Amino acid sequence: MTTPAANTSVPGRKPLRILVAEDSPLNQQVVLKQLEKLGCPAEAVDDGSKVIAALARAEFNLILMDCQMPEMSGYEATWQIREREKQQAAGAEAGRGIYIIAMTANTEADSREKCREAGMDDFINKPVQLPELEAALLRAQAARAGTKSMDDVIDPVIIAGLHQLRTAGAPGPLADLIDLFLKEAPTHLTAIQQAISKNEMTSLARVISEASALKGSSGNLGARQLAALSDEIVQAARLGLLADALPVLERAREAFVRVRAVLEKIKSDAAQEKDP
Repeated sequence: MTTPAANTSVPGRKPLRILVAEDSPLNQQVVLKQLEKLGCPAEAVDDGSKVIAALARAEFNLILMDCQMPEMSGYEATWQIREREKQQAAGAEAGRGIYIIAMTANTEADSREKCREAGMDDFINKPVQLPELEAALLRAQAARAGTKSMDDVIDPVIIAGLHQLRTAGAPGPLADLIDLFLKEAPTHLTAIQQAISKNEMTSLARVISEASALKGSSGNLGARQLAALSDEIVQAARLGLLADALPVLERAREAFVRVRAVLEKIKSDAAQEKDP
């Protein structure tokens, strides 16, 4: 059974036209239902040879590819797709026109290294979990937009998990969480700066308190680099090295600028979502 392909999107980004390649009818339907919940209905086939046939009659820009299928494996189908892309590029290095996400059982015969060698762009474990699938779609959208560095700023898995907190008939909490973070983080950064500048007896405790709070809130929103820099400030303060914390604080301020830009974009995207 297949679901008609459609131009769909992770909210706020360019539409994705998705093909699911999975030979198990049950697994196929689970993935299709997950994609539908994410606002991404898709077409499904049950073999690698049918992937090639589907690409001959329609254009897809993302494939969720089961690695092990009976007649033609996902590895072979991916290899054929990449060879076709090279030929279309007239012998030049081909751009990855079709983003391929392996659905892997993560066994010895079904390894991530083998996925890379076949030309796959990403991989998710089976059985497919909704947050992991959503994060993979976000990575795919970022790659298509030429913004792969977004993942270096905000962890898409964390954002995908926060998306799952939304309930039907009510606005999702993600926008409010982002607003709260963007309001609190500058306050923490300013407080750290002031405490270091005063260099009083209470400065060490104040820096540790404010930097620890910033580390926690940054981690909750997936701002991994900012959280790590906040932890560096905490460790410097615990050693009594406030002067060493100053350059780290400047890097944290620069990281926050990047975090704010990405989170504001994510907030804008979330505002366009429909209730699940």
